[in-house]
Amino acid sequence: MGYGVYHSRAGIVVGTLALQLISSTCVILRFYTRFWKRQPVLISDWLVLVAWVCGSGLSVMEIYGVAVNAFAVPLNTTSHLSQGLNERLKNVQHMEYAFVLTGVFSIGLVKLSVCLLYWHLFAKVKIRRFLAVWIAIIVTWTVAFLISEFLECGTHPLKVFGTKQDLAKYCPHIHKIGYALVGSDVATDLITLLIPLPLVMGMRLPWTRKILLAATFLVGALAVGASTAKAYIYIASSLAMMHEDGIILVTAYSMWNLVEVHVSITAACGMTLRPILGRIFPTDRFTSFIRFLRSSCNRKKTDQFSDLPSFVKIESGPDQNSRNPENTEPEKKEYEQQELVFQTSALAEVV
Repeated sequence: MGYGVYHSRAGIVVGTLALQLISSTCVILRFYTRFWKRQPVLISDWLVLVAWVCGSGLSVMEIYGVAVNAFAVPLNTTSHLSQGLNERLKNVQHMEYAFVLTGVFSIGLVKLSVCLLYWHLFAKVKIRRFLAVWIAIIVTWTVAFLISEFLECGTHPLKVFGTKQDLAKYCPHIHKIGYALVGSDVATDLITLLIPLPLVMGMRLPWTRKILLAATFLVGALAVGASTAKAYIYIASSLAMMHEDGIILVTAYSMWNLVEVHVSITAACGMTLRPILGRIFPTDRFTSFIRFLRSSCNRKKTDQFSDLPSFVKIESGPDQNSRNPENTEPEKKEYEQQELVFQTSALAEVV
């Protein structure tokens, strides 16, 4: 993995501004969609807004860190700067600690917001029971790691800004807490991402809409990738598997933390932006293209079996369902109930 990009002060600033612009646009469109569709603003919306405020704070800290040489400037360049080595190290430690705490809080809020949105979208009893447990787990995860980060040095919390000897003496579990944090972050991101997919694939919807809906949820895979990259950087640097400058490694960690927060916010908002994006980017052409491919495949299958005798051909037409003994009345009622639940739920607004 190359770390040359983290040496670029301008690149860090431009990347930070780009992430901030994308997430800000999504949050604005999310609330605009609520007012445009005359829908109530939900708790999940407010949680995303608070997470966005925290993410904006991270963006400001990233740019400020570049300005004060806490990020993107290797330690061996200290002699060319007006700051001394100790001053730079203190800046780096304070910035890193602030990033970890704010990142945990904002990421926890986004995960909680997504779970509450799932609760609003899916009305099945089983999924809501699972979501109730999962929401409790997410809240516990967020609170537990915030407390762990505050108390990782026990009764000497300020020793987290001390020397290596101070960290070894007063903060013996600091790396274990870090491993648990980044590992559980990836796991919870992945599980939160996968929750709606079995429900979407099991819906009685045209498969083109099913694919589009699944793709809407799968935007969160980018957040999983960011949390994985962040975990790799933290674990590899803690185990001395890298020989990069310490400030460059902190810069890499802070950037991927920033990416995870802003991409998570973008993904959380993406599920609510389907109505307004449908007006800006109509999907009629895409749907027509999918239908064309589907009709072509069906035509090939029909041509393949056109030479078979009539008594082995599968009958088609409006009477096929009535001749099929499997299409019983209870199954039809179950289908109608599922369709009714879907049509009356907020998920109809998403797809």
